[in-house]
Amino acid sequence: MARLTIIQKKRRFTPLLPHKILIGGQLIGLMRTPYVHIEIPQGVYEITIQSLFPFIKSSAVVKIDDGVDNIMEFEDNEKYWDVLFSADIILWIASFVIELQKPYSTIYHIVSDGLFTIWLIHIIVIRKRYFKIRSHKKVCIKA
Repeated sequence: MARLTIIQKKRRFTPLLPHKILIGGQLIGLMRTPYVHIEIPQGVYEITIQSLFPFIKSSAVVKIDDGVDNIMEFEDNEKYWDVLFSADIILWIASFVIELQKPYSTIYHIVSDGLFTIWLIHIIVIRKRYFKIRSHKKVCIKA
């Protein structure tokens, strides 16, 4: 049996979210840790990383070999959207304490709702290639 290590790369200040791991369309399990080791027979597999939302996912064909550490890393590509929406959430929470005057509150809601609409369209367009997946191998040296 060959060993496959799946690693979720995480940026600072972002929570580690659980993801479904599918191999050949078969659900293997829910990944709740930064990495997971899977014992799998040597071969070529389509490995899918899926968010808890079933329409957000990415797949990659990975060749699994014996005698090497097969490593697959994934991360999301949404760092700029995450920063933008984190700022928007902070402003939204602040709006409960601080009330903006009429023209500024209208402008804020138009910009905030417009950005949300653009983000939603963006997610729908890239939903099948949401995660960036890279795979590589490390040679095992046994003493």
